[in-house]
Amino acid sequence: MVPTTAGRWLRGALAGVAIVVALMPTAPAQPTLTLAQLPPVAPPPLVAPSAAAMAAPSTATEPATARVRLPAEAGTPALTAYWFMPREGSAARSQQLPVVVALHGCGGLVDMKVAARRAGTIEDVIDPAAGLQSRYREYAHWLTERGYAVLMPDSFSPRGKAQGICTEALDARSIDDKTRRADAIAALRWVAKQPGIDTRRIVLLGWSNGAQAVLATIDASRAWPADTPNVDRAVAFYPGCRRAVQQHDFKLRTPLLLLIGGADDWTPATRCAMLQNAVQNRQPNARFRLEIYPGAYHGFDGTSELHVRRDIAARHGSGVTVGGDAVARVAALAQLDSWLASADP
Repeated sequence: MVPTTAGRWLRGALAGVAIVVALMPTAPAQPTLTLAQLPPVAPPPLVAPSAAAMAAPSTATEPATARVRLPAEAGTPALTAYWFMPREGSAARSQQLPVVVALHGCGGLVDMKVAARRAGTIEDVIDPAAGLQSRYREYAHWLTERGYAVLMPDSFSPRGKAQGICTEALDARSIDDKTRRADAIAALRWVAKQPGIDTRRIVLLGWSNGAQAVLATIDASRAWPADTPNVDRAVAFYPGCRRAVQQHDFKLRTPLLLLIGGADDWTPATRCAMLQNAVQNRQPNARFRLEIYPGAYHGFDGTSELHVRRDIAARHGSGVTVGGDAVARVAALAQLDSWLASADP
């Protein structure tokens, strides 16, 4: 249930205490941090950042951004994607860059209101990524500050679904896991051809519907297409794990970090825990790290207020709770930093 006013006040107080503890002794307490405020560290291989490093203000410049087109496979449209590169001075450039391929959720990659206002203007030419939803822009900046190139393919706009597919019934969606897996493969092939990219260090990351696409992409029971670079590690924020659980031969092709809220009533954490148990039974040596944040809901790594959405087709009008959680957000970003930094996740 959505917390009461008193409950929200208590969670806010606990969030403030958690952040103070995380930053002591070198920094004063701060309000909920945005991704852009978290500081850069050297590009991988990395060590986990200290409290002092996490508290230091960000001095990195904005990443270089470009709107690109991914070559179309037979029977599929050419995808639009957004390519972010660290600028000189924001990361050591004496070595090839690792890269993150990031897959958006069911709400789509683009902020339709912002994109419509900017369409055809010089602003759209100067900064083509400014029309993306704020979550994705912030993550792109956060990752480039850490020395990563980032590619964000848009699976929906080229297919006439720029507004997203959250309100569509699951069984009626024309853009399914198979479609999004093909898009991820196309993105992996594209980044492998870019100069200055280290194809041995490719991270596949996704949120919600995009995280479900991550699971489909790294499923070792499916043949890996030729001429496609391997994924070094994967990250899934609150995916729907039901289909993977029901797939009795699902296995991991690559190490996986899965982060989800314990109170998530859209994509329940219990199913992801079942998936972890199933994978580890099939693959005793599989590196499947599951982080469940008690009391956190879907989209906990954002900053929006908790609210109920009743337009989600999968919930048949009963509604789902979505919104940020300050404690879970800080913890998840620290876990993500550690996962990316680890030489052997």
